[in-house]
Amino acid sequence: MPKPKKFKYPIGDSVKFRFYDGSVHHGKIESQKYRNEDVDYLPTEYNQPMYTCHVPDSSGNYSRGYMIYTVTENMIKTVLDSPITIKAIKGKHYPDEETVKKLKKGPYTKGGQNAHVDELSAAIAKQKEFLNR
Repeated sequence: MPKPKKFKYPIGDSVKFRFYDGSVHHGKIESQKYRNEDVDYLPTEYNQPMYTCHVPDSSGNYSRGYMIYTVTENMIKTVLDSPITIKAIKGKHYPDEETVKKLKKGPYTKGGQNAHVDELSAAIAKQKEFLNR
């Protein structure tokens, strides 16, 4: 087994990197692995350190508040001076806790049945009656 190459960037560093599609991102290193380390059918490439970076998501599409990128050591351009913080996003796509409680509660009556369910049951009963003539 070849001697593993040392990781150049430690976990927790805030870095600037260029992804495969050419886009440039600022993110935080969350984990380190070697290429194919978690794959059984390919040999682990100990000469190829890989980093998992979390990048803050400002689009609001992800409630966790970040995107995940896996990059190689040569894709990382610089270490940033200021640390990057990632926060979960609450916005128009993600309702607050009070709205979630209201949605879970639902528009049910005391009997436990919704008015729409009653109408649907009546319509199904009419169709069954029609078919059984």
